[in-house]
Amino acid sequence: MTPAYDRARLVELFGDDEATLAEIEREFLETARSVLTEIRAAEDLETIARAAHRLKGASGMIGAAALGRIADAVERAALAGDLPAVLGLDGALAQEVTKVAGQAGADQARGLSITVAE
Repeated sequence: MTPAYDRARLVELFGDDEATLAEIEREFLETARSVLTEIRAAEDLETIARAAHRLKGASGMIGAAALGRIADAVERAALAGDLPAVLGLDGALAQEVTKVAGQAGADQARGLSITVAE
């Protein structure tokens, strides 16, 4: 199974201090969940595009390639004014955020990471 994000990339960028890595993972998950909530609550496509763009950038930082691709698709659909496409991507976006959180939880179980709370 392909990892939801590249923890080795975090180590490469920030070193192998577990507390630092845990904080970065925690902040990413907070951002991802916040963006998902923002997209779902948005009443205009411009807001959705901005939120998806933020998630795409954050995903790139931690190597969450699949999440970044979905966020990019949401952003492009929103910029194109395609609300049905945006709505159609909601499930995939939520599922991929859950995968990232699950991997962070698995890392924690191995003593590598953070406590994951919804």
